[in-house]
Amino acid sequence: MHRYITIFSPELGIIQAIAYGARKGKLAGKIEQFLSGIFYVYENPVRHEYSIVDVQPQCLSDGIRSSLEKTFAASFIAETILKMEGGARQDLYDLVLKAYSALEKNGDVTLVLIQYIWKFIAVAGLMPSLTHCPVCDTAYHERDTLGYHSALHVPCCRRCSDLFEDDSRMIMGPGFRRYAVLTAAMDFDEAISVELSLPTASRIKRYMLQYIASIAGGELKSLSMVM
Repeated sequence: MHRYITIFSPELGIIQAIAYGARKGKLAGKIEQFLSGIFYVYENPVRHEYSIVDVQPQCLSDGIRSSLEKTFAASFIAETILKMEGGARQDLYDLVLKAYSALEKNGDVTLVLIQYIWKFIAVAGLMPSLTHCPVCDTAYHERDTLGYHSALHVPCCRRCSDLFEDDSRMIMGPGFRRYAVLTAAMDFDEAISVELSLPTASRIKRYMLQYIASIAGGELKSLSMVM
């Protein structure tokens, strides 16, 4: 049996490749969902198709695939890449590896998702200012609560927010803002070690998921699985 595989590579971006004999041939057991490693591929110069010649696994995904929660999180990460891949591929590839590695090593799924999205926004060059409103340029005070501008896809002061006052989904409180500023300067592994209470982590995760969905500009099919 043959399988069609989607591969994300820092050199080639996203490609589709066929794995001949993935079930019973020499590739059997080497190609699993969320696996990372070195893929040896052949490009057919006539049909412009890729086929997988061999795989050298470097990071397995047994731990991810053994947990439904982790599988949903990894699927969401994969969908964001498929939806928004571009730009700094190497940085994005490194970020995905760190997120999958954290999931594989029993990292907190909520914190992994929060920091994956926050770092993804930075890698994509879309990191918002958390010191000044991007609409009116007003400087934020330490205790200010921020709203959200859905047309610009950024946090903003409450006066410039185009959301209803009673819509709390995209409200960034002062504690959340301090956490975002603090972890923005950290490496991924360090950032996911910053502890949050369960209610706070859940609230920030919902915000981040809504944030990346807004940036994506279209439906993310796996969003409901990780909400």
